[in-house]
Amino acid sequence: MRYITAPEIIDMLKVQKIDEAVGQIKMSLNGTDVVIRQNDIIGNALQEWLGQFLKENDIYFRTAKGQTFPDFYLSESDEYNLCEMKTYYATRNAAFDVANYFGYVDSVREKPWRLDSDYLIFAYISDDEGNISIQDMWCKKVWEITGPAQDFALKCQRKKGQIYNIRPANWKENNRGKLKPFTCKEEFIAALYKTHLSDTNQTKVSKAWLDDVIVEYEKYSGENMIDRIMQYVKGMK
Repeated sequence: MRYITAPEIIDMLKVQKIDEAVGQIKMSLNGTDVVIRQNDIIGNALQEWLGQFLKENDIYFRTAKGQTFPDFYLSESDEYNLCEMKTYYATRNAAFDVANYFGYVDSVREKPWRLDSDYLIFAYISDDEGNISIQDMWCKKVWEITGPAQDFALKCQRKKGQIYNIRPANWKENNRGKLKPFTCKEEFIAALYKTHLSDTNQTKVSKAWLDDVIVEYEKYSGENMIDRIMQYVKGMK
């Protein structure tokens, strides 16, 4: 059994020319077979398919038990080589949930290694016959697929002013808009802090959260980020 990283999974799929392959989702029950044409199950189906692909290629992985993150552990450690999979319809803008905002904020306080997780992103297309193909793939860090919104430090789904989920920025190279993804981990953490502060409206509470994240991340990685984070905080709305 081999141990590989998320970027190496992308490399393997490209070598195997996955972009030229066409597949279908089928169901068989009581002698009746059907090709599934509904797009809303494709994401889960592709995740199951990727697990089978890894298994058939003798690649180590395990899935999370009793939790939603990550989709795949690519090592026997609970802290390294964590991999989340996201999918979206290639002809539309990516609008998947990067993570639940409150769940993410709580988790990085106790599990700061989540900040270094990899995100495998698959853009797919399908037709009326139920044929599915992968048009593009990326492996990104969370700060490379998130960014600011027009009036907020962090792009999130909001309903009646309430924050729900962190939503992706346009990370593609042809993005000519003013809103770009964050440039580094520290900028992303600064945006989380500013969002936390605007949500709680309690400086002490939000600063305590930021202090905990910085301390726990340094314990995990040996890296102290406080100076760079505060530089980004000062420059944000």
